[in-house]
Amino acid sequence: MLRRHAIASLLATGAWAGGIDRFFEGAHGAAVLVDRKTRRLLGAHAPASAGGSAAPPGSTLKPLVLNALLERGRLRAGDGFPCAGDLRLEGRRFDCSHPPLPAPVTVRTAIAYSCNCFVAHCASRFRTGELASLMERWGLASRTNWFGEREGAGRVWNAPSELQSLGEDGVLVTPASLAMAYCRLLPRAAPAVLAGMADAVSFGTAQRAQVSGLNVAGKTGSVRTPAGAYLAWFAGFTDGAVVTVMLQARSGGADAAPIAGRILEAHWKGRL
Repeated sequence: MLRRHAIASLLATGAWAGGIDRFFEGAHGAAVLVDRKTRRLLGAHAPASAGGSAAPPGSTLKPLVLNALLERGRLRAGDGFPCAGDLRLEGRRFDCSHPPLPAPVTVRTAIAYSCNCFVAHCASRFRTGELASLMERWGLASRTNWFGEREGAGRVWNAPSELQSLGEDGVLVTPASLAMAYCRLLPRAAPAVLAGMADAVSFGTAQRAQVSGLNVAGKTGSVRTPAGAYLAWFAGFTDGAVVTVMLQARSGGADAAPIAGRILEAHWKGRL
């Protein structure tokens, strides 16, 4: 078995990337593919970035946030909230991009359609500093040890819960740490959270991650860094694997989700 530093060296040189590189086709970004049960790294694209580039995760945090509220009894799966569409936080606009919905938004539909208004409204139920503490427990600011001693870590700090819940402030993650957080979420995720992520791929924001014959679920994210760069995210899973994709692009649904779908399809078909 290769020692940790040897694995890190191979990853750094691109000699072992699990065959993922071919799915990027010139796009600039990073990806991590992990075995869902064992949490073993199966492959990575741009490993230095996958394990070391920390950035705002955008809406990929929403399943984690809503699941935490459900676990603490501060939110019920059937609780509804009418989305007004317009959202301003700390002088910034985070208007919802989904079409008008015929009924109040619930946990499931909030994840499927990535409703900022619902998530920000519910996030106000966290106590000061509580959400930041939860993010640290999920491992978003920790190293995964998938990339050896040179691996970096994310960062978490106190910020308004409404902004933090949208992945816009108070948190920076690496693709690796986000993948690990999803590995930790899935065994304990509430049915409404899992259903919301499945719906996102079936008919919501992540439709371009669909793979014929394979059940894919996940969450998109589209965010702008403090430096002004646009990033597109997808974090998702099948019965066998968890994948995260981060791209220098504008849309998690249009740009990151298709790459994630191709990676998950290749893994399913035994090509990774």
